[in-house]
Amino acid sequence: MLAVYLSADEGTFEYPSYMIDLYNADAGCWTGMAIDGQWQPPVFVSPEKWLVGPPPSRLSGVTFPEDHYIELMFRSGIIDGPGDDILIIESGQCGEQALVFLTDGASQEYLLGMATAPNTGKDEPATLGFDISGLSLPFVPSAIRVLAVDMGGGSPGFDIANIRARVASECGEKACRPYPANGAGKVTPNTVLSWLPGRFAHKHIVYFGSSFSDVIGNAAPIAIPAQPQDANTFNPGTLQLGKRYYWRIDEVSDTNTNSTQIGDVWTFMVADDVILDDFESYIYNAVYATWKESGWAVLSTVENPFHSCWQAMLFYYYFDSIYYSEVLRTLSPPQDWASAGIKVLELWFQGMSRNSVGGQMYMVIVSGGSTIIVPYDGDPNNIAKESWQLWKIDLTSLAGLDLRRVEGVGIGFQAKQDQAIKAGNGSVYFDDVTLSPGICPDDSRPKADFNADCVVNFEDFDDMAFSWRRTGYHVLPVAAPKPPVLWYKFDGNVNDSAGTAHGQINGRATFAPGIHSQAISFYGKSSSVSVGNAAGVFSEINNAITIAFWQYGRETTHLNNTLCCSNYVYGVSNPAIAINLGCWRPPGRYNWDCGSPWSFDNRLGGHHRYVSESEGRWNYWAFTKDTQVGTGKMQIFLNGVLYDNRAGAESPIFGITSFEIGSGWYGGFDGLIDDFMIYDYALSPEEIAYVATNGTGVFDQQLDLPVDLDADNRVDFKDLAILAEDWLVNNVWP
Repeated sequence: MLAVYLSADEGTFEYPSYMIDLYNADAGCWTGMAIDGQWQPPVFVSPEKWLVGPPPSRLSGVTFPEDHYIELMFRSGIIDGPGDDILIIESGQCGEQALVFLTDGASQEYLLGMATAPNTGKDEPATLGFDISGLSLPFVPSAIRVLAVDMGGGSPGFDIANIRARVASECGEKACRPYPANGAGKVTPNTVLSWLPGRFAHKHIVYFGSSFSDVIGNAAPIAIPAQPQDANTFNPGTLQLGKRYYWRIDEVSDTNTNSTQIGDVWTFMVADDVILDDFESYIYNAVYATWKESGWAVLSTVENPFHSCWQAMLFYYYFDSIYYSEVLRTLSPPQDWASAGIKVLELWFQGMSRNSVGGQMYMVIVSGGSTIIVPYDGDPNNIAKESWQLWKIDLTSLAGLDLRRVEGVGIGFQAKQDQAIKAGNGSVYFDDVTLSPGICPDDSRPKADFNADCVVNFEDFDDMAFSWRRTGYHVLPVAAPKPPVLWYKFDGNVNDSAGTAHGQINGRATFAPGIHSQAISFYGKSSSVSVGNAAGVFSEINNAITIAFWQYGRETTHLNNTLCCSNYVYGVSNPAIAINLGCWRPPGRYNWDCGSPWSFDNRLGGHHRYVSESEGRWNYWAFTKDTQVGTGKMQIFLNGVLYDNRAGAESPIFGITSFEIGSGWYGGFDGLIDDFMIYDYALSPEEIAYVATNGTGVFDQQLDLPVDLDADNRVDFKDLAILAEDWLVNNVWP
């Protein structure tokens, strides 16, 4: 395995280029430190604005309570240089902790270690550094994920002021450090591409398009500007929302005009929608400086209520037969909504019960010098309801609207000419004015739209093919296994039914009804079971192992589940054995780590297909490894059926002196485990089926699959017929 992040130069430290993921475990507003360092009373902040690029100030920061995490990507791979290569500035010194992962910005990750702030009680930043020298990874580390593990400090939580990482300050012969970063998502439609020139480059040839074929092989470079070009930037014009783009930069040298250095292919994804205004950036009620008031309109901002964190616009209106109330935001320069594929304008509003409802609420869209009035077409009484409501406008249906040149948007209230009531007043809250190419409401999606993209196509067919012929009742061949070396039945205790390695309950683990009598119930990292005499249990396990158990995961905000794990020390030694299920975003990732020393060659992992594989139902899991040279393999079985496998896993198992169930390397498990067994050899599929079914080989469980369209507990031609009826049905609005 190569160390892929070494560089000839010492590199330079950069701030992240964009945010890949952000997880709020309690679904509340993000809080932290304001530009002046204030954090009490709770100060609402935007993690993306605070942590992507240079921070607003040296005192600003974002608080990450327990189980909250952020993943941030850099413009190029993180490299090793002298000293620390990753610098995390933590605001305050109260012993707060967070796990730090290196990732490729996609599916591969490495747990680098634990970031721990000093526990001095001082209200000042602490620099927490990580040196990546000596690491060998099968991927280029280009992103950092930080997962908070405690509620320390006054905020409370792990407070990130900023993050920097060392990246190469020079390119090789190829262009490097693209912006947007390779693999970036949520790119804005007006993004200008840029890159760092290759070492000997004098001119650049740009390839760009929405298809991979646009940038490889005999593809032609862009025509405007003429190629090759001098600038190391390219403006592609307005990009289409929700679309993936590809680009490549070839380098041309004046000293060797016959040689062109072919560049790497980069890709990025444009955001699905654009927030025209979320009203978060206004301070001291300065919203009226952007949304110009006319008539009797009066604007302010409020922190309660809001539709999304943490602020909304309050619009006081009055109308009569002569006067109206209107606010208008001018877009300068005018925006091209047509090229971005924008078809829908949405905004949220909430009224007050005392509001006058006899008037007309309307939107204003200024385009090509014309002003278009769009009356609210819902129930007029909605502006007196004290709950958030969505107003969506089909822009394609508006006569006279030039989407290529939109110059302004506004909101207003006026009297209805056909109403007896000619005057009224009130206050309405507005939030999240959004532009999108279409809406896919959950209540109108086709039944066979399994991936929720609002169209039934080959991706949905692939989901059905994956589960084809699965049934809730199946009979598997069985064979009796040898006795296990450890067996915790969890029937009211943690005694070892296979020997004398009785366990010890840590924290608040309790017992609950299980598959067979009782099971043990875990509650995140606050509970676990330590295996007694773990060194003795594993002393004869060197070349093969099976770990098997029944598992029921709870629906929880805790998404870094380690179900069992051997001894480890963060930043020093990784575990020889670890099992994770349902990690990160649902349906989550699974990892089966087994081998000494830990390495990616000893990991079998991937993405769950369905949430039900780790949560909301009982499942029987079996994890095996056989290190025999030439035939060594790792396997995972789910409910008696092979789930995943890999060859070449030949590293032995040794050095295990402690072992815990219910918590570990990534964090704690939230759910139940029953009949936890360890064998000193790799069980066959027949033996696994025997253990899981008490020798009968009969699995009889209700399916929990979206592809079982007729709910008959099997996936067959009846379900395929329903999918065929929905084939290519598209319910995107409009």
